Order: sequence, then structure tokens, then C-alpha cells
Amino acid sequence: MRIAPCLLGFLALSAAGVAQTPAKRLTPDQMRQMMEDREYWRQQRDRYQDIDTRAWILTPKRRDEPLRDLNISDDEIREVEAIARKYLPRAMVNISPVVADCPCEEGPTCTAQVFVVAQTREMTRGLQLSRMNDRWGVGVVQQWYLRRAALVPSNTGNPFLDDYLNDKALYELYEEFPVCAAGKLVPAKQTAAATRAEGKK
Repeated sequence: MRIAPCLLGFLALSAAGVAQTPAKRLTPDQMRQMMEDREYWRQQRDRYQDIDTRAWILTPKRRDEPLRDLNISDDEIREVEAIARKYLPRAMVNISPVVADCPCEEGPTCTAQVFVVAQTREMTRGLQLSRMNDRWGVGVVQQWYLRRAALVPSNTGNPFLDDYLNDKALYELYEEFPVCAAGKLVPAKQTAAATRAEGKK
């Protein structure tokens, strides 16, 4: 069965549609790489499903237990508000109670978490902060969710290429999701393409 002809195509206008670029054929090497990547992703389907399930469980949200013995201090409030201003709309900010535990994915230095909500008339947005090494910051899982929210669908004009680029962006994020083993954080893997190439050795 010949599949190469259906993979050939031209790249259309850029996603922004601002300027036209010369059409470019997908080379046989590019198509071969795309097919190899898709086969790798197929082989990793169950692992990616597990990662997606765990990511869903860890979706940044307000938690009210277990509470930390000492709730948030005035200095911590100022620190949290300063961080929130970098990520959330300039609006009324609500800070949840401080909870005293962190999921393993946040790493061994995480001792507490809060959820900050900024609300305007048009929108409500939240941000989960983790206390690591006695400082508040955007935690590992929240950073991953920010990157996922920033994904933009590809629009090259080539449906096959668009599907590939969208899948590639998502699966590379799955490869970067922090993973725990036996209660300990395992360093994130490299991108999907790099991991696939290493597996061929």
C-alpha cells in the first residue's frame, strides 16, 4: 500500500496569515520522520494515557486540607501577590488556605501549596503556587499546565501536517510531565523525538 502520495502537499500561509511564504514540499525524509514519530507515539499510548490521567488528578485547583498549622503570614501574602501579578489579571485576588502537603511531582523541597484566584467582570483565573525551599513560586505541575494552555493549533493548510504538529506538541508535553516512582520524583524525560531516537540505539 503506497501512502507517500497522500502525505505530499504544500505548506500554505503561515498560521498568523500575515505574510505569504513560498510553498514547500515535504521531503521523503520529513515524511519518514513523521511516520516514525507516529509509530513511537502509538507504542507509548498506554503510558501517555497514564500521564494524562495523573495530570488530570493534579489539575491545579483550590484545596482546603490538610491545613498547615500556621496559615499564611503577611510577608507570604506580599510574596504570593507579587507572583500572582505576573500571571493573573490585575484584579481582586483571593488566596486559599495554605495546605501542608504537596504531590510527589512537586519534588522533595515542596512543603505547602496555595491556590490564588483573580476575578474580573470578564474572567476568573487561578494559579497554584508551591512553597519550595521556604519561597513561594509557580510549582512544577502548574508550570506544565501553563505550557499546555499555551499550545496553539497548527494551521499550515496541510491537514496531515497540522495533525502531526499538534500531536507532536502534546506528546512532547507528556514526555516532560514529572513522574514519581516509589514516592520519589523522577527527572522529566527529553522531548518525544529525542526519547524515540535514544530508544533506537
